[in-house]
Amino acid sequence: MNSCFAYQTCGLHSSFLRVCTSEPDTPSLSTHAKAWRAALLASSHFSSSCEHACVKVHFEAAKAVACANASSKKQSCLLLSDNLDPLFLPTPLPILLASSNFTLHTATSFRAHFDFLMAATMDMNFSTQSPLLTSQRPLLLAASVGVRSHHGNPYQDVLSFWTSASQDRIRVQINLMTEHYQLSRCWPHTSGHAGHYADWSPCSDSPELLSNATFCLLVTGLNTHLPNTHGLLSQLTTCLVSGAIPVFLTNEPLLSPSTALPFWEVLAWHWHRAVLFLPAARMPHLPEILDAMDEATLIEMRAQCQLIWNKYLSTKQSQLGTIFLALSRRLGLRQPPAPLLPSEPALLRPPANASSLQATTTLTFYPSYFYEPRPSVLAQMDVDDLLGPTGPQRDSPSSASLQYAVGGDLPSLVADPFFSHASTPWAPFLPSEMQFSQGQKFDFRPINHTVGNAGAEFSADLGGMFPYEQFTVVMLCYNRTSIALLSLEALANLPYLHSVVVVWNGPEPPPVYLRWPKLHVPILVVKGEKNSLNNRFAPYDIIKTDALLMLDDDVLLRHDEIILAFRVWRENRDRIVGFPARGHFWSYSTQEWYYNSDYACEYSMVLTGAAFIHRYYLHAYTYEMPSRIREIVDEEMNCEDIAMNFLVSHITRKPPIKVTTHWSFLCHRCSSTLYSRPTHKESRSTCINSFVKIYGYNPLIYTQFRADSVLFKTRLPATKQKCFRYV
Repeated sequence: MNSCFAYQTCGLHSSFLRVCTSEPDTPSLSTHAKAWRAALLASSHFSSSCEHACVKVHFEAAKAVACANASSKKQSCLLLSDNLDPLFLPTPLPILLASSNFTLHTATSFRAHFDFLMAATMDMNFSTQSPLLTSQRPLLLAASVGVRSHHGNPYQDVLSFWTSASQDRIRVQINLMTEHYQLSRCWPHTSGHAGHYADWSPCSDSPELLSNATFCLLVTGLNTHLPNTHGLLSQLTTCLVSGAIPVFLTNEPLLSPSTALPFWEVLAWHWHRAVLFLPAARMPHLPEILDAMDEATLIEMRAQCQLIWNKYLSTKQSQLGTIFLALSRRLGLRQPPAPLLPSEPALLRPPANASSLQATTTLTFYPSYFYEPRPSVLAQMDVDDLLGPTGPQRDSPSSASLQYAVGGDLPSLVADPFFSHASTPWAPFLPSEMQFSQGQKFDFRPINHTVGNAGAEFSADLGGMFPYEQFTVVMLCYNRTSIALLSLEALANLPYLHSVVVVWNGPEPPPVYLRWPKLHVPILVVKGEKNSLNNRFAPYDIIKTDALLMLDDDVLLRHDEIILAFRVWRENRDRIVGFPARGHFWSYSTQEWYYNSDYACEYSMVLTGAAFIHRYYLHAYTYEMPSRIREIVDEEMNCEDIAMNFLVSHITRKPPIKVTTHWSFLCHRCSSTLYSRPTHKESRSTCINSFVKIYGYNPLIYTQFRADSVLFKTRLPATKQKCFRYV
């Protein structure tokens, strides 16, 4: 890498890795090349000009050779090739090769830590997302492969033994195709291409067979002096898509996972949790070893297989993103900034002439007319003496400029790795000594524990392990201005509030002369692209804080309840922290999941009509969550809160946290609500079952925990003060 790569065009002054291509879309381009070119143009790394690009991408070997001969280390060249025919170059050149079909030829042999081993793509029909549960699969271990050589595996006698009459007892089915008439059903022979003579490739019955097996055996050939083979990669693809856990029998140094599995330098952590690695000498004892593994481990391994395939390998766009991720880490460059949705103002600006009845067509985020919040409303909302400061406004700091991803840390393993994020819920916190060090620049607000007035000290400062911060209220509205204005009015003088973002879902803008409550923070009204509940979780660029309080337009919460939830969220930044809790239960009669809104002693969801979440989850909801889920939300006009609970529990494997005694928020002043429809619960049950099919399992996690303040219901001397009076 050091001697072959043009580092001078990839300086650290670059904001992120930029790539280009000089190959136009011409009829001479192959189908594979056209698909790669389309994926490249859609990449966040793509630059339309090669003048300042770090790497020039090519799809044909001849063009890549010309690039390497002309560059003289002024620009690095990358050749993308996933053709079934082996990659061939005339002489060794400093070209980054990305392929799934390297050869023994010196010029096109795989160079570890320089070239990129991609996943094999095949024209096979696979079923939808496989369920994660393994107990439903009748076979323990399976494989269906073919090879042209009659001596294609040193353990072929053992494999043949497993296909004997004892297979019912050990639940193993290994189909070995070695005869010519059998190989016609094996890929890639069905496509008119021939693999290496000792390279085992999957056969046409592999998807169906492996979908009934817990494990799939990666059958390797005799020593071909190749660190990886296209047949092995094809078997791996079949395993991942069929939902069978791959079993990789290592034979170091001839066959090593680091050179045989795609993108090892980026995915090593995931591969170790998705694939069972065993010495080749353990082959005769495989059934006993596999049968001893517990169900929880198997489900976790299958989940990792799903993640690897769906996020990194399944499409040309995902594989291209993985290549650029690996290359960025080699160069010490961060990823492109996470995309934000441009906010479109929803309010009509009043005419300059106050006597004019005609509103202008100019749009603005900010209301023009206000009224003072009524004292009677504030008296109901603010029942505590002091809950914290009300200003000045402060944005959450961004750490994106420092994210030179090195891999292995929690944020890089959990967060979307293809982008740099302003922050993530998994950012590490500093030790408590930093809060009291002289000249500390992080603006901690530690609680002074020396005075002895616990409640007063607590109210004056945020404390905890994170610096001072504020939160943004995000409220979704649809033509119910009178109800929404009352909910907004209740936010007056709310401590730690940064701003209020009203997402307007109505077809027409709010009345131009509408009077809004005058708050101590700005109100920004954003127009939704369409009337969609998904707009609640859109990553708008005007949102400037990590902490978001999602509110329905008909929800009223006391200030002390909100601040308690905010403080609890600060200690649990990767979780949904809120008020109304709901659950899911299984019906043995219908064999389906049902939505439960009744009082219960355990729950698995917190409704996002009144809940804190981290703004990273807006990105995850919009760009990481399967798009079919957002489509279901639009079709049902329901379930966006269930979708967010599924997503967060899927990412974190943690339940949400409920605070205070609130169970429901019934709007007695509302003429109609979504939850009052007769089909509301039925629709939400349908959503749960649909989401389970999409994820392949139910990610919701039961919990029996509720958070209250530390001194809640604790009897104190008259000289002492509680953290909160009523919560």
